[in-house]
Amino acid sequence: MKKLFVTGTPVTGKDLVGRKEEIREIKHLLQNGQGAVLIAPRRFGKTSVALTALQELQKDGYLIADVDLFTITNKRRLAESIVEKTLENKKVLGIIRKIKKSVSEAFKNVEIKQVIENYEFVLKFTESSIDTYEVLESSLDFPQKFAQKEGKPLCFFYDEFGDIAKFDGEDIIKLMRGKFQLHSNVCYLFAGSHESLMKELFAKERSAFYKFCKIIYLGEIAFSDFTPYIRKKFKEEGLFIADNVIKKILERTKGHPYYTQLLCRSIHYLLKGEKTTIENRDIEMGYEDAIASEKPYLEKLWEELKEALAQLEVLLRIASGEKRLYSNKNKVNVARSINALSTKGLIRKTGGRAYSITDPFFEEFLRRNR
Repeated sequence: MKKLFVTGTPVTGKDLVGRKEEIREIKHLLQNGQGAVLIAPRRFGKTSVALTALQELQKDGYLIADVDLFTITNKRRLAESIVEKTLENKKVLGIIRKIKKSVSEAFKNVEIKQVIENYEFVLKFTESSIDTYEVLESSLDFPQKFAQKEGKPLCFFYDEFGDIAKFDGEDIIKLMRGKFQLHSNVCYLFAGSHESLMKELFAKERSAFYKFCKIIYLGEIAFSDFTPYIRKKFKEEGLFIADNVIKKILERTKGHPYYTQLLCRSIHYLLKGEKTTIENRDIEMGYEDAIASEKPYLEKLWEELKEALAQLEVLLRIASGEKRLYSNKNKVNVARSINALSTKGLIRKTGGRAYSITDPFFEEFLRRNR
């Protein structure tokens, strides 16, 4: 199925705009045994960048695996996911599920039997009496053992790594660092949305992962990267758009990958079959349609913040363009709110005591509801 402007799912290949330097750096780091961590707000394309880098490394002969911690609910499922994703390199899909369903049935399959015999640890998942922590501890070493036996390096990607805190965070983090630093055949890539939380994990001297990874920050995509992509995509649909009109799109989205794709998709939906040239007034019409489509998400953010009025007030002040957020009367409360908003990934520091809202559509939503 043809996808014109992709939103909501990771993209690779021709639909991934820009990011060439970031991908090149990630590959260089991993190929030289150095861990890397991607930090950016949600919807900035961290997963797309990471998966593209992994795919390119796979073409170079590397084994690859990835686990999204956002989707994992407990430590046992985390352990299972690490093993399952690693074993996907053997093209034996769903092996753990088959084993848990019936060990005897699994042994009837010659290929599965061979994998089980080579990696006896997998059988621990069939034993309910085995301690969960013990299973997790063994699973963390599994990619290293797998890579050693296969005779190939393996790149393992942990997405939304900041969510590790929900698994008794500090102990698990220390366990991971203790294991990972001994893995000579595995290189690690991490990604997270909450900048202050990820910096706490990877940039603070007292943190377990201090100096384990090179931190790479993803920002908005350069207008010069987005312009030819947008022009080409609309041309494929029989729509002409001048560069100065594309600039209007990018000014509205600030080069935000998700919202740029969303706005272009809205414009295409409204104009396809109606006209052949996109004009400035069409951008505003598409923008209102795009904002409306995001209303449930934006209202949910608003409702969550209403439970923390001090944080909402700080956001409203940033959205209105205020530069001086602190005063003698509210300095402590503002500092706490800024810290909380940074942890949530809703704002980021732009220099000195200046902050910006990471989501350009939510920023507009705040201005309209002030």
